[in-house]
Amino acid sequence: MPAQRKKTNKLSVYMIKPHYQRLEDIVDSDESPREIEQVGHFVFAQSHPHLPDWVKDFFGSTLDDNLGIFASSAKGVLITSVRDGNNTVFFAIAFGVGRHLLKEGVMEENFGLKVVLNSVDLGGFRSIRKTTLGSVPKHSYEQMSRNVSPAEFGIDIEQDLISSVTGKSRDEKLGKTITGKDALSASVKIDVTNIREFLGHCLERYKSTDYKRDFDWIDQISEVRDPHTETLLNEGLISKLNGGDLNKVWMAVPEVIDWSDLKGFRYAKEKRGDLHDDLDIGSFLANLNGVPPTIELLKGQQVYMISAASDDVALHWSAFRCTYAELELNSQLYILNNGKWYTIANDFTTQVLNDFTNTPESTIDLPNYAGNDEGAYNIAAASSLPGSCCMDKALIVHGGGHSKIEFCDLYTTDKRIVHIKRYGGSSVLSHLFSQGVVSGELFVSDSEFRQKLNAQLPTENKLSDPSARPKPEEHEVVYGIISNATTPLDIPFFSKVSLRNARRRLTSFGYRVAIKKIQKIGSAGE
Repeated sequence: MPAQRKKTNKLSVYMIKPHYQRLEDIVDSDESPREIEQVGHFVFAQSHPHLPDWVKDFFGSTLDDNLGIFASSAKGVLITSVRDGNNTVFFAIAFGVGRHLLKEGVMEENFGLKVVLNSVDLGGFRSIRKTTLGSVPKHSYEQMSRNVSPAEFGIDIEQDLISSVTGKSRDEKLGKTITGKDALSASVKIDVTNIREFLGHCLERYKSTDYKRDFDWIDQISEVRDPHTETLLNEGLISKLNGGDLNKVWMAVPEVIDWSDLKGFRYAKEKRGDLHDDLDIGSFLANLNGVPPTIELLKGQQVYMISAASDDVALHWSAFRCTYAELELNSQLYILNNGKWYTIANDFTTQVLNDFTNTPESTIDLPNYAGNDEGAYNIAAASSLPGSCCMDKALIVHGGGHSKIEFCDLYTTDKRIVHIKRYGGSSVLSHLFSQGVVSGELFVSDSEFRQKLNAQLPTENKLSDPSARPKPEEHEVVYGIISNATTPLDIPFFSKVSLRNARRRLTSFGYRVAIKKIQKIGSAGE
């Protein structure tokens, strides 16, 4: 009899981390595993048909229970292994919702992603999932109607964390279209009789460095999702706090806020609690009144923004989300940003730090910041600088959807375009750097924008001919950052990445780009 042709099966393949070698350490099921000779063990959970929840939730008692409609969540996972030299590598193939049978933290992160990037055509990308860092983390999913190159998705290789890719495979053993995240998803003519050979090939594709030819940036930043590593980092952070080592540990608002409506911050909700005009890790710890900080405390304790208009809580965040930290573990840099830990490749770290160090400091003479109102400061700063005008809140309605664009905070007759922001977390400073890029691009490329801008500029600052393209090399874009630190200006790592990106784009137009520390003096409530 001729051999029966294999059916195409949609497989979800996970690789298990090397330190998990026992079945009981990998899976969580009350059922006894079924051994499959020469292959491995099949682990499952009993499933029972039941009336779907939506029948009662939506229809209530208007429908009979005996509809013959049933739902069942089947869970099964095959645990098998392949040899890799002297080592044994375990894999899990999930069926139904079988991935929920795997214990937390046992899966090798980005296994499927690496396999796909090593095996997909450069012009064969169909969809991606990404998280944009450097601002409030933005998760997005993009899908194209045809296969394209990664550039078509507008990936920012320094700020986008790619978590999943679907594309056309150039490796026939993996099928035609493959998706990679933690799991590799592929439709292939593979079944239990040849699964181990297939997994051996998947391991080879995972270990390949082909992806570095076109996608070496994928290793620059990655989210820490290993519970063991996360625990070590949290313990390291708490050790620093309890030891009084606040170097590279800051506290900052994790999102852009309306500072003009800020009465102050409280580390306790009681209305009689002390008001602080800014967040500060030292004052937060002092407010604990001798209670040693723990991760549970940081995640449970809220930080409150009090509105000047209502005297009530306007916004609040967990103290953990407001805490920014840079920590080394096993010679690797890790960043705590907006409640998540990230690991940063060493060579990328070096590039970013060098770029920040080499960013020139502007010679503009900006006064110290002594109040608690950016708007009032900008007006005062403009008055103190000859030939300067305040453009803060002078919004220009321009572009689709009546977008409102702020050209800058200060504009000088010696052609300095100054953007000013109080020091904050990555989201706040990234917003500042982005503003500079948007206004800088429009100023140099859009005559209609220049016409609208000119209508708002005072006489001595007006453009002589707004229809003529300005010479960007004659202009300096200045990022002024208000900080109460007495040491030289330092900003979070992801803010450095955002500045690097903004500086690159602005210099490509021809602008000179500089930063300026604005010293904050006085500190009410601290």
